[in-house]
Amino acid sequence: MKLYSASALAIAVAAVTMSSTVIAKPNKNTKPYPYGNPVITHMYTADASPHVMPDGRVWMVTSVDHEKSGGYSTMHKYHNFSSADMVNWIDHGPVLNITDVNPNEDPKVDDWALWAPDVIYRNGKYYMYYPIHIRHRQDLRPNGKPKVTSYIGVAVSDSMDKPFTIIQPKIPGTQGIDPSVFIDDDDQIYLYWGSQWAAKLADNMVELASEPVKLDIGTDNFMEAPWVHKRQGVYYFNYHTKYGNKIDRNNPDDPKRAKSHLDYSYSTSPMGPFKHGGIMNYELGYEVDNGPKFPGKDYVPWRLTQSNHGGVVEFHGQDYLFYHTSALSSWRQDEFENMGTWTQRSVSIDRIDYNADGTLIPVQQTIEGVSPVKVSQDFSIPLGTAKVSQTPTKFSDIQLGSGYYYFSAQLANKNASGKIELRLDAPNGTLIGSIALTPETLKRDKIETFLREAYGKHDVYINYTGQGSLKLSKMQFSAGSPKVL
Repeated sequence: MKLYSASALAIAVAAVTMSSTVIAKPNKNTKPYPYGNPVITHMYTADASPHVMPDGRVWMVTSVDHEKSGGYSTMHKYHNFSSADMVNWIDHGPVLNITDVNPNEDPKVDDWALWAPDVIYRNGKYYMYYPIHIRHRQDLRPNGKPKVTSYIGVAVSDSMDKPFTIIQPKIPGTQGIDPSVFIDDDDQIYLYWGSQWAAKLADNMVELASEPVKLDIGTDNFMEAPWVHKRQGVYYFNYHTKYGNKIDRNNPDDPKRAKSHLDYSYSTSPMGPFKHGGIMNYELGYEVDNGPKFPGKDYVPWRLTQSNHGGVVEFHGQDYLFYHTSALSSWRQDEFENMGTWTQRSVSIDRIDYNADGTLIPVQQTIEGVSPVKVSQDFSIPLGTAKVSQTPTKFSDIQLGSGYYYFSAQLANKNASGKIELRLDAPNGTLIGSIALTPETLKRDKIETFLREAYGKHDVYINYTGQGSLKLSKMQFSAGSPKVL
């Protein structure tokens, strides 16, 4: 891996409280990290949220664990990173800081932190959903621990490599942490957060469009970190499970101890109900082959740390899990002679595979990381100009190769309504993307949408569900190959 630098909740709260007492260990080992996972090795990164953006690159926003540890209350900024091949990552620097949220923070009174975020592209802008976590040090519970406030805010930027500006300090109705955003093929946007909460997002991206619903995920082991991805019509909801806080180094796989897994549930609806599917990602360091060993043991040192947070992205035919481990802190602190610090985490990436019936095969964590993705196709496929109506417009034999991720067109009619749909192989074939023609969408001449599973050779049908017809010009599929930075 090369890196180039460019200019439920009660358990979580208990873990945070414990982590604030962690004694920091110096990062005394300055030797280059010797393996491919984690992928970012010059700083501590966690809670990655990956997406393919309009430049065809995979971008991830991460929270940042403090170089001197101090626990989760010292998480004060976000960084954006991008890659063209899943292996070589560019650090685009900090894009939001706790001082942007609260420039007058006094940690002795109210201790503010930025926890796991998400970023999504919509109508020419990038929207960041960030959770604020506040420990009120002078307002204590009966047990003597600080009361906690948490909620979701929104920041926006014109570019992923530029600072984000806060436009919604607090989305009403979003008590909780760990926001993740999902855009479905019908162009509906969903926000997931907190303790199994979900709601539709309004088209303005800063308000809820429906009442929050607590999801039925088919089990009671949810703790935090919801994330939804979709594959072949199935919605996969992954999350961090409730777990026991202590690992016995002589018996780390003790069946009596609740494990710090990523589990998943699945459904044919983004709002469920979901059926529990099992384990997606085992505890950190579980059955990692070819890695260093904890002194006197047969497992990697970071096997003794606990934390799990999953983000999923599909990139040119393969799904990938972004998670984090304490492998880098184990290396930087003790050259793998100790476990590392579980509040100094680093993003790792491994592939996701599925059984024939669509169930997930638990991810095999690796020390090597994934192979570089090589893409050899044009960035865009122009389709020209056409009228679209309720009689589908057909484009024959479109070679979408290993995947195109966005469709865009110019639309001059600001009074349009309804929806534009893109389908494969038949007028009612597989829906790969939609554009709802709302006032928010029509503020720009350019309309666009994210595409899902737009690969291979197909006839493409464009349907318009509104009245009459629309003239679309400069139509194109894009983001078929990553731009070089």
